[in-house]
Amino acid sequence: MTVQADPPRTSVVATVEIVSSWIDRRKRAMAKNLHACGQSPAQLHVLGLLSEVGPTTVSHIATQIGITPPSASAMVDRMDEAGLVIRERNEEDRRVVTVSLAAAGREALERSLGGRHDSLTRILSQLDDEELRSTIRVIERLDEAIAATSREALTRASP
Repeated sequence: MTVQADPPRTSVVATVEIVSSWIDRRKRAMAKNLHACGQSPAQLHVLGLLSEVGPTTVSHIATQIGITPPSASAMVDRMDEAGLVIRERNEEDRRVVTVSLAAAGREALERSLGGRHDSLTRILSQLDDEELRSTIRVIERLDEAIAATSREALTRASP
């Protein structure tokens, strides 16, 4: 017997609509910056990953962005030739290639984000201290809810 969940509260439905619309507007604004920076979305994904995790292997990049290792290797080759990443072979095991973010890659990533830090500073400066504290509380609470939902999904998926 399947247990049916109660429908979401009206306030939840309204909030989903507002947040979804806001996310769509932000994605369109970000897409404008992405097109202006000169790198493909996949290359920007790699740059972002390297910025986040630091030097890593081509196979890890492939796994994280959902492409085959040969495709990742070809992309990293092009990015290395463009000076966006540094590709180095491990001295102990020449089969292992480590990829790290070059200065030009870091600059390209920042351009693609449209000066996100500066932009956020200008935007958030328009809020008073209580609004800033509320923003932080909401973001932290959303992170908790996302983590709880992910854990629940994993628990349900486990045999």
